[in-house]
Amino acid sequence: MKYKILLITLLSFVFTFGQTATEYFDSGKSKQGNNDFEEAIKDYSKAIEMDPTFAEVYYVRASLLFDNDRYKEAITDLNKAISLKPNPIELYMAALILRGKTHLAINNKKMACHDFTEARELGAPVDEEYLQLCGYQEKKSEHVFVKIPDIENWKITEEVYENNQLITLVAHMKKPSEYLSLASNPDLKNVDLIQAMNEVYKTAKSKSKDAVLSFIEKDVKAKEPWIMYSIQNAINEKCNCKVSQVWYLTQGENSFHSCFISIKNDLFTNEKKEEFIKIFKTAKVIYK
Repeated sequence: MKYKILLITLLSFVFTFGQTATEYFDSGKSKQGNNDFEEAIKDYSKAIEMDPTFAEVYYVRASLLFDNDRYKEAITDLNKAISLKPNPIELYMAALILRGKTHLAINNKKMACHDFTEARELGAPVDEEYLQLCGYQEKKSEHVFVKIPDIENWKITEEVYENNQLITLVAHMKKPSEYLSLASNPDLKNVDLIQAMNEVYKTAKSKSKDAVLSFIEKDVKAKEPWIMYSIQNAINEKCNCKVSQVWYLTQGENSFHSCFISIKNDLFTNEKKEEFIKIFKTAKVIYK
């Protein structure tokens, strides 16, 4: 009899611990579907014990806790789920939205709006009522535009898009060799344009001790503040030669834009410099 009891105990032990985290998770969902909430939570907890990195279990258990007004426990689970950076991103966004709702339930509007905003900017379909509550305004996509003379003699050699927004455009003129680069840095605001100019020059100087910076013009009080300057004797690593550049930096509502036209030093005459300046005088930030 003693051995029979021991055998039953061992079999029970094997059966209990033989289940995987996924099996406990599935069992929990089944029990939740039958409105057996406490037993479902127990199974979710066992799944987490077996696999503490199982982000979806934290989210599902948090959903159940939220529905039963156990908000502090739900937030703890959601904090863990979000910290695990779950894949696919839809789960991450869903956890943000649920945490936002949970924060609202305990009257923490600031944290709720933080979560709703992050979720929306990632592309999640956040309810309009929450966005209005937080005073959220959709960001405009933006890029910088310049009017290029003799456009038929220029060829676009590179275009980079991110979330349907033009991030980088590079074009070159066939003869003589001139390069135009327009680059946007999304979500970069309040850039100190003077400091940005000095950083660009510092980089050029590190590659060519003969590099020379010349300030041209600026308007830091404009709707989109801007600065224009030139750098001579910069190194172009592609052609292994020295070039001169006219730079144009501007700050949009949600992005920082850096642009330059580059040409070999022996072709950088005063007339060419004035031509490049006129091109950047046409620069403007386009919003969509």
